[in-house]
Amino acid sequence: MSDRAPFFEPPRPPVDEPGEPGRFVNHPWMPPINVVPAVVALNLDVVETDLVVMRVAEIRVFDRGMLVETEAWVHPESAARAYGAYGMSEEPRVGLLLEDGTKLGAGEPGTSPGLPPDAPSTLTEPMFVQHGGASGELRVGQSWWISPMPDGDAEVVLAWEALGIPETYATLDLAVVREAASRARELWPLPDAGDEEFGWFAYAPGGGTAYPSSGTPATGGEG
Repeated sequence: MSDRAPFFEPPRPPVDEPGEPGRFVNHPWMPPINVVPAVVALNLDVVETDLVVMRVAEIRVFDRGMLVETEAWVHPESAARAYGAYGMSEEPRVGLLLEDGTKLGAGEPGTSPGLPPDAPSTLTEPMFVQHGGASGELRVGQSWWISPMPDGDAEVVLAWEALGIPETYATLDLAVVREAASRARELWPLPDAGDEEFGWFAYAPGGGTAYPSSGTPATGGEG
C-alpha cells in the first residue's frame, strides 16, 4: 500500500444497479480482446505533397492477424475540397495488394476481395475490415484489421479522389510483421465465437470492409 494521499476523488455512486456481463468471446472481424499486440512502428509516408500527407504509422501485430494504422493530413487550403456540412465528406481509400495478386479493400464496402484469375477455389483469402478511426478538422486516422496474416509481402494502396490523390503504392515488409507476432502476449484464454453468436449485425459492412467471399469468416485459433 502506498503512503501517499489519494490522487483521485471518490467516484459518485452508480445510479443503476450494475448488470451481469455477457459471455466474452473473440470475434473474427476484430482483434482478439485478450491479447496484447506487438507494435511495429513504420512511419511510412506513402503520399507527401505540399497539400496532403498520407502514411502508414504502425502495425499492431496479434497472434492471428494485424491491425494497420493509417493517417492522413490535409493542408488548410485543401480542406474545403474534402469537407461537407458535417466534416470530411470523403475519407481516403485504403487497400492491400498481396503478393499472390489478391486485392483487399478494392471493392465497395461489404464486397469480397478481388482474387487473381488463377486462384484455386480452396484459397482462403484474409478478412479486411475497417476497425474504427477518427477524423478532425485536418486529420483522418483509420485502422484496418487483416486476418489471418498474409503470406509473403504486400503493398499498401492509398488514394483520395476528392483531393486529387491517385492510387499510390508502397511496399510493406510483412516478414518483420510476422516475426513480431511471436511477441504478442495472451493475457488469459478466451473462446472463439460460436455459430450461435453470429447474427446479422456481425456482417454489417463498415467503410472499406471486405469479407471473405465464402460468407463464413475464419476465426483462427484459440486466443
